[in-house]
Amino acid sequence: MRMVFGAILLVAVLGGFALMGRDTARPGPEGYLILAISWTPSWCAGEGDARGDARCADGSGAGWLVHGLWPQHEGGGWPEYCDTDHAPASRAQTAAMRDIMGSSGLAAHQWRKHGTCSGLDAETYFDRTRAAFAALALPDAPTQGRPTRPEELLNRVQQSNPDLQDGMAIITCRAGLVQELRLCLTHDLRYRGCDGDMLARMCRSETVLKPALR
Repeated sequence: MRMVFGAILLVAVLGGFALMGRDTARPGPEGYLILAISWTPSWCAGEGDARGDARCADGSGAGWLVHGLWPQHEGGGWPEYCDTDHAPASRAQTAAMRDIMGSSGLAAHQWRKHGTCSGLDAETYFDRTRAAFAALALPDAPTQGRPTRPEELLNRVQQSNPDLQDGMAIITCRAGLVQELRLCLTHDLRYRGCDGDMLARMCRSETVLKPALR
């Protein structure tokens, strides 16, 4: 009897470890979406150069690239690695995202971590990601290579996108560098207010540096 009980306990423990980090709730259109766009020269300075990534080579011209489209819970937080009935993203689908994401590997990772929680199949998820990015007007950036206030950078984005009001986007930073522009969207890709947890992630540095394009 003790051996049987021990075996049952072991299975339960192992099962618990297997599910750690996964949101097994059924994915769907609860909450809202975040479109995260990275400033590539900052990523290069932080880790891309050490990897010898092609996006960081002189003359690459890589600037704003999509990090991902992320489902968010309405009250803060997000699901990840959800169980889904949809097929995994194919190599052709992830390779097709290189032009706006810079890497098929990143596209594959974003599908596994976030796309599976969207309630969409991979093709539709990537189509939505592309549509959200295409709808955003990113202004020319005279602030490249010199310190600037995060609010100034965000204001320039808002001026180029009249529907993007206060509280609908943030700038994040790391180690004194502009990291990402994150925009809050409805499921039909309209700009909307971010939750308090997301707004609290706004860069609090007085000034940040936006490294110039390579």
